[in-house]
Amino acid sequence: LLASGLAPARPPLRQLAAPAPADAKARVLLAMRGGEARMSAAQAFGLYAPAMGVLTSNALYFSALPAVLAARNSGDLGPFNPLPSTIMIHSVFGWLCYGLAVSNPWIVASNLPGAGAVLATFAVMLPLMGNSHPALSACQLTFVGGAMATLCLWTGLVFAKVAARATLVGYFASAIFVVLAASPLSTIRTVLSTRDSASIYTPLTLAQCANTLLWTVYGVAAAKDVFVYGPNGIGLCLGLVQLLLKLVFPTRKR
Repeated sequence: LLASGLAPARPPLRQLAAPAPADAKARVLLAMRGGEARMSAAQAFGLYAPAMGVLTSNALYFSALPAVLAARNSGDLGPFNPLPSTIMIHSVFGWLCYGLAVSNPWIVASNLPGAGAVLATFAVMLPLMGNSHPALSACQLTFVGGAMATLCLWTGLVFAKVAARATLVGYFASAIFVVLAASPLSTIRTVLSTRDSASIYTPLTLAQCANTLLWTVYGVAAAKDVFVYGPNGIGLCLGLVQLLLKLVFPTRKR
């Protein structure tokens, strides 16, 4: 070509600047930086829903900490229900283990910072309960029983097949999360009898609804993981029940 004086054909500059993506992840990244590829609804949910879910998950785990720190200054937990904060310890560690088992960075990022928050909440909360708190025995039993269940799970995973380990952890994390989502309703008898929902902590309920909504959307539209959308869908329904109780029986001013 050079001897004949003809220059080789050059691809357009637009083509050089934005090569055709090779897979779905490349198309998502190309769409984010303004390339030609369009981001589908599933890709958008797969990117933005878990990204927001990281924030709402950690907001859920941090939600009780301000109330507990305020209670430490006053020396009294008041109507605060300590059971959800206790169950939250096992839930965050269960999801963290599942995220590591399936190599999902969104799930890991959603639970790793929260692990420190729930441990700090429990450490500050426990001395404030004293020996006369009605939920003390339940919290102690939950903490010890959950820890033993986790140890038994990991002992059993040693003898399980490698392919089944992530599934077993998924069942464990899902079960604990459903219990966590339902735990604020442990005081429903008190709410109905007193017509006062003070024992249902509003920031925790709002964080639960927002968090479970985002993870349900992500699990259905992008991840297609029953261990993501299953327990979060149940948690969303339970969170809406709590919101309904807060609306029907508003907290009385003290």
